[in-house]
Amino acid sequence: MPEKKRDPEIEALQSVHAALKPLAAEERTRVLASVYALLGIRGPDPTPAAPPLSRPAAPSTTDASAVSISTRSQTRPLSINELVQERSPGTSAQRIALFAYYRDKHEGIPRFTRDDLKGYFAKAKEQPPRNYDRDFVEAVKKGWIHEDGAESYVTSKGIEAVESGFAGERKYTKRAGRPRKVGRPPAGTKSKTKRRTRGARK
Repeated sequence: MPEKKRDPEIEALQSVHAALKPLAAEERTRVLASVYALLGIRGPDPTPAAPPLSRPAAPSTTDASAVSISTRSQTRPLSINELVQERSPGTSAQRIALFAYYRDKHEGIPRFTRDDLKGYFAKAKEQPPRNYDRDFVEAVKKGWIHEDGAESYVTSKGIEAVESGFAGERKYTKRAGRPRKVGRPPAGTKSKTKRRTRGARK
């Protein structure tokens, strides 16, 4: 009985498999690449396919609003009222120094005249002092403000005083004392007016 003819492709596959089986994965790749080159066959692309790009998940409504609030809080300017509450100036001179600081650091206007700062009392909803010029001079004496006409500015000492919340400075303005009440004359004494009246009647 004649032998059944074996498939040459199966024999070749078995031979290649037997030859590559004991080799490592990198060695098998190199051998196959060489075989492809010798036979003039284009082998498979050794570069692995890149995984598909995944789109980032869309933020939820809560996250988006939180980001929006955070952005606004970072860009929103500080109001003069907030600065007054944070630094707690206790005297009119301290408030004037704080207004000069606010004008420089938050409004970007470092130079001013004496009268330029007077309007900040109304902006801060603060009661203006009765003697503004005296309190402005007090801020100059403290070294918080350098006065030079329209080129006046808050000094480094003034900036430190405001940023420290006027540490070490008194937080109130001394009020004028109440007038003393005139007491009644002691018992048994008579006023000069009564004496004169009685003398005229005699």
